[in-house]
Amino acid sequence: MSAPSANDVRDEPEGQPEADAPPSPPPTRSGGEDATGATLELVLIAAGLVLLAVTPKPPMMGDGLARYWALIQLLEQHQVPEMPYSLIGPLFATPLWVIGRWYGNTQLVLVQYNLLLFALGLAAIHGLLRGRMDPRLLRRFLLLLVAGSMIAAHVQDFYGEVFTAMTVGVGLLAATLSGTSRWTRLAGWVAVVLGVANTPPTLVALGLVVAVLCFRERRIRYLSVLLAAAILIAGEAWLRFGDPLHGSYAGSSGGETIMPYSGEPGFSYPFPLGVAAILFSFGKGLLWFTPGLFLPVRRRLREEVDPDGADIRSICLLWTVFVAGLVLVYAPWWSWYGGMYWGPRFFLFAILPASLALAVCLQAERAGVWALLGTLAAVLLSVWGAANSLVYGHLWPLVCYENNWRLEALCHFTPEYSPLWVPFVETPTLTGLQRASLAGYTLVLLWLAAPLLARLAHRTSTAVRGQRHLLAWRDWHW
Repeated sequence: MSAPSANDVRDEPEGQPEADAPPSPPPTRSGGEDATGATLELVLIAAGLVLLAVTPKPPMMGDGLARYWALIQLLEQHQVPEMPYSLIGPLFATPLWVIGRWYGNTQLVLVQYNLLLFALGLAAIHGLLRGRMDPRLLRRFLLLLVAGSMIAAHVQDFYGEVFTAMTVGVGLLAATLSGTSRWTRLAGWVAVVLGVANTPPTLVALGLVVAVLCFRERRIRYLSVLLAAAILIAGEAWLRFGDPLHGSYAGSSGGETIMPYSGEPGFSYPFPLGVAAILFSFGKGLLWFTPGLFLPVRRRLREEVDPDGADIRSICLLWTVFVAGLVLVYAPWWSWYGGMYWGPRFFLFAILPASLALAVCLQAERAGVWALLGTLAAVLLSVWGAANSLVYGHLWPLVCYENNWRLEALCHFTPEYSPLWVPFVETPTLTGLQRASLAGYTLVLLWLAAPLLARLAHRTSTAVRGQRHLLAWRDWHW
């Protein structure tokens, strides 16, 4: 399944650049200030990971608990589990199961699986992009993934979204970066195939990515990646259910609520309404949980961040296309909201392009007032969402789930019951660790927002000075 790099960087002749060549990015400043800032950002990244690790985990629930018992059934009882979800992701947790058996509590150890996957994903991203991306931009990207995304809600359990997000996200990065070895690209495509097979509906999203690569590179070999993922999905279904076309979700449906399309099975939700809900609903909408995804960064990537190569632009595009595919496939699904779960569960992958876009906008020195305001709003939402998912993720408005989820839509669509805003309505008592967590996120917010506020103040004062003549009273007439 190896494939050539999606973006080979051409060697440029030595000497002076042509007059119409794009300007090179400003060199990174050296000195005490930059060294201090770099150290602080690395400390914040490490502290964020430690905070995710030491925060007490709630009891396993839902799909996470189902995956746990399926793994136990397979490894301890030597029986093929009949759960509808893939076993590919849980199987990679087998070493943790061995440690848990030795420790005497497999669930306590296995619940750390998603955090370990996330940490390994961060290390892989850093290793792949180091030397290819401005160091400050790379640190900001990693810091936003740790402390400016909804990852905290996803490393508290044994759900499968982290495995798919990390394997597909890092896999696409490894497989399409220019200058990587053949084995690195092959390992990247293998990771992509495993991640997609772990969540079969994402095959549609992979299809869109493959289509982009095929048309851009004029090569059809990328279709082998899609074929390999489809074969793996069919093979697992055949081994477990005796039918390669077995559809585990075909007959599932939710309860009847006040919503007009509730209680219908399968892909029965009106597609336009599903798209609107996934993008804009207050309780699950990507606009509120991954606001960086909506920032215009194409020109900034081309002019300010990546003028001489196409690696960063390419991976941002591929990640965004994959998110678009997820929206398309889940919009008609009756449970587009992901059940009783904090935030847009099926769209964890979106934190990759969203965090990268936000990191790029944070470095846009020439951004105007409106662009700065948009970036500032995205930073506020992102860091607050990260803090909320860790500190207030347990806060469930029970009215949404009483009477067989009769009023569940309140948690999906209304601000008052959205997980982002319900802490302001129902203020819980916090532990010392939770207060310390909020203080840490506040520090991250101040660190990221302060340069934006300084630039905004400069732009505003410049604009006011330019219009000072409007305030001259001698020029006013009746």
